[in-house]
Amino acid sequence: MQRRVPAPARAASWRDALAIDYHPVPPAALAEALALHARHIRGERGGKRASFKFADLAHVELRGALLAGADLTGARLEGADLSEADLSDACLFGANLRRAELTRARLQKADLRGASLLGAKLMRANLTGADLRDGHLVRSKGGELVPATAAEGRGELSEASAANANLTRAKLSNAFIVQTDLRDSNLREAVFVRADLSKADLSGCNLEGADLSEANLEGAVLEGAILSRATFRSTNLAGANLLGALLDEVDLGSAILDGAEMTRRLENLADAVSEAIALHQAWIRSNGRDGQRADFTACDLAGVDLSGVNLAAAVLKHAVMRGCDLTGTVLAMADLATADLRGAKMARANLRGASLVRASLNEAELTRAEAGPMTLKHGQSWPTNLTSARLVRAKLVGADLSEARLPDADLTQADLREALLAGADLTDATMTMADLRRADLRGAVLVGAEGLVLPGREGS
Repeated sequence: MQRRVPAPARAASWRDALAIDYHPVPPAALAEALALHARHIRGERGGKRASFKFADLAHVELRGALLAGADLTGARLEGADLSEADLSDACLFGANLRRAELTRARLQKADLRGASLLGAKLMRANLTGADLRDGHLVRSKGGELVPATAAEGRGELSEASAANANLTRAKLSNAFIVQTDLRDSNLREAVFVRADLSKADLSGCNLEGADLSEANLEGAVLEGAILSRATFRSTNLAGANLLGALLDEVDLGSAILDGAEMTRRLENLADAVSEAIALHQAWIRSNGRDGQRADFTACDLAGVDLSGVNLAAAVLKHAVMRGCDLTGTVLAMADLATADLRGAKMARANLRGASLVRASLNEAELTRAEAGPMTLKHGQSWPTNLTSARLVRAKLVGADLSEARLPDADLTQADLREALLAGADLTDATMTMADLRRADLRGAVLVGAEGLVLPGREGS
């Protein structure tokens, strides 16, 4: 477990200039320290908390290691493999975790102040309550601890890959998170005061209740993000992409919004919609020769009655369609990615082959909706894509979701009674309290599905 992984070429960092006297840890000593720490965690006699202060553990393989509560202050863990490791409550103050592998690692309440996570991989890592604020490092030189400057101790997450990570209530004030991949991460109630998130990818993130006061989000991508009740006091959102973002109870009055992309409201909405529908019908009837394909990208259509309308292959990406009546509407092969369809009436709607990636369908009425695959020419099958869609408390009784793509979808408390889910991909989906009575799950992929309780196994 402790073998060293190959070290790639790396650029010099400011930590290299600190002249830190890292001490090597021989493999035998590392193995012994881990064994004693495991006994310490279990409360067994002879156990001892692991201390790797300023230890050189660069490129060491520690996959799945038990390091909960360990002291790794200032440790060099650059390029180390810590995937699936338990680092909850560990002290990683000022640690060098540049380009470390931390996929699915447990870092709940870890002290990461002043740590460098430049280029680290944190996919699906759990950092709930972790502290990534700026911290003041100390140099280890000649056996003496010398305080470093405040600038040197700034928390760093830039260029990291943290898609689907859990950073609920994490503290990231003053952190440097430039160009970081945080897609679909849970950042609820996280604190980003004065953090630099410029050009970060926050698509589909849950930032509900987060504090982004004075943060720099210039050029950041927030497509389809949940920003409800988030604080944006004096936040720089210049050039940010906010298309499809949910902004309930958000005050952007003091935010800088120059060049930001946001939902637009059509003038003379009823006339504009009627004209677009008429042109779309002509486009469908003529097989694209006449008329024009309907394009409602980023339009506010909240509450509009579109029941029974044929909008096959229409573009509704980022559209606000909250509370719309789409009963029996044909939306086959339509692009509804990151659309806000919360509370929409979609009973018996035809969604075959449609893209609903990161769409918000919480509490939508989808009884008997058709969301199975679309059969194209030459017999090719095109599945409906609901990747990372939000279907909390959605009513899907008797809906056809056969072969649908639902990885990372949130189906918490969804009503899926009698639904057809044969061959559906539910990898890593959230199924907490979902009602699956009489649902057809034959051939469905359920790997990593969270909170899944199959009918008849409630007590198991």
